Amino acid sequence: MENSNDNDYKYVIQEVSKTMIGARFTFAEIMDCERVPFKFQTIVDRLILEYSEADRMIGDELMKLKKTDKNYRIFENLKLRVSCYVKEGKAYKERVFKMDELAGLDEEKKKDMMVHEVIISNLALMAFKM
Repeated sequence: MENSNDNDYKYVIQEVSKTMIGARFTFAEIMDCERVPFKFQTIVDRLILEYSEADRMIGDELMKLKKTDKNYRIFENLKLRVSCYVKEGKAYKERVFKMDELAGLDEEKKKDMMVHEVIISNLALMAFKM
């Protein structure tokens, strides 16, 4: 029997002002997905993969990112926001973090979080210079 959860959190939704990408996409899958904006694929190929691995999920990459990492600046310039489920008491609440907020969290707080979506500003993507 096939695992029905293999494609959970693997989606691309484009709106006028933002593009939302499911956090379980690996960088290799982002490169192969035709729904991902070409410019973001190029940024991943030329810049992000230089400091990361192709089989790493984007959500995992963002959870380990620190302000001193090379990829942090790239994601910050894209005005990337990260939508997470955060454990508060016995329940999980959805919360959207900017890159500086997420990178500033301590490891103990990150243990009770799950990234489910990455939000890229289309204006920042358009203005990004390589």
